[in-house]
Amino acid sequence: MKQRIIQRLLEYYLETPAFRGEMLRALSQFFNRPKLSAGDRLEIEDKDEGIFNEWLVFDFRLKNKKTLMEDFCQRNPCKLSDTELQAYYDLQENEYGLFEILEVESGKGLKVKSPKTGKEYEVKEFRGTLQAEVGGLLIARVGKVGGHFEFVGGDCYKLPVESKDFYLGKLASKRELNPKVVRDIFRKLEEIKKADFESLKGKLLDEGKCICDLCGKKGKMGALTYDKKTGEPIVICYKCDLKIKAQREGVTINEAEKRRKRMFEVSNLFRDVKIEEYLDHKNKKELDSIEEANRVLKRIIDAWNRLSIKERRDFDAMDNEELLRIYKNIPVDFSDL
Repeated sequence: MKQRIIQRLLEYYLETPAFRGEMLRALSQFFNRPKLSAGDRLEIEDKDEGIFNEWLVFDFRLKNKKTLMEDFCQRNPCKLSDTELQAYYDLQENEYGLFEILEVESGKGLKVKSPKTGKEYEVKEFRGTLQAEVGGLLIARVGKVGGHFEFVGGDCYKLPVESKDFYLGKLASKRELNPKVVRDIFRKLEEIKKADFESLKGKLLDEGKCICDLCGKKGKMGALTYDKKTGEPIVICYKCDLKIKAQREGVTINEAEKRRKRMFEVSNLFRDVKIEEYLDHKNKKELDSIEEANRVLKRIIDAWNRLSIKERRDFDAMDNEELLRIYKNIPVDFSDL
């Protein structure tokens, strides 16, 4: 998409005196400053300008109930030709939200799906394909550009794979999703996670047991996930989790249990190899305290989570001897611990 398309629209509304009150109202609404006045200072973060501009163009409503994009198209204040104006009409066909990556063609594009609407898009993209992986999640705006779709607006958010269930629950359950809503959620992540943990206290029992939200029975803890309709945290017992895994992968429950055990064996082996590396680095035989163990484990978990979904899945099919060779070449920075 040509850069000047959005910039031209923004310049018109931000620089036209008749819209100064509207722009002040937009700033007040976006930054949650109800008494904002002209001349007041705003403390903004690095990405806030791009996020605000995207929300302003596509989501903010003027007093006439139109978005800036709709108003610009209908009034054509810059006297653009029909051909130039068509680019703005095309961009009105857009969807902002959470997208799951279905296919990746490196250097060319992605196929993504919205869990909320069920729509699939073939998106032309170069830079984003270099780190994208099938099964990953993005927060982005997909818009029509000419005869194809691109990511338009501000930067895409690539979400951590290990938090996939959390984001699917919290974001897919929202009735309205736009850059402001996402910004507000990100700024309150720790509060949200703390509230979720508090709500589960009656379901998480001693000795690794739980009261399952699916079967209602007391049993061994299997998984913690999120309801995609409500965003509420859900506790699942071991037996129910196996049934879900077996159904999803089209295998028997026994086979699902074997795969689950192998998955944990593979990740635990990585943990053990890296703890041994840390001890060798420090010339010690054991960790000195719980605090030290937590610091070391955090570095190890971060390194593991940086691996792609495909890499970790491929590990499950390898024998331990091959894994040991591979794990030795995966760096974990312990230098400042």
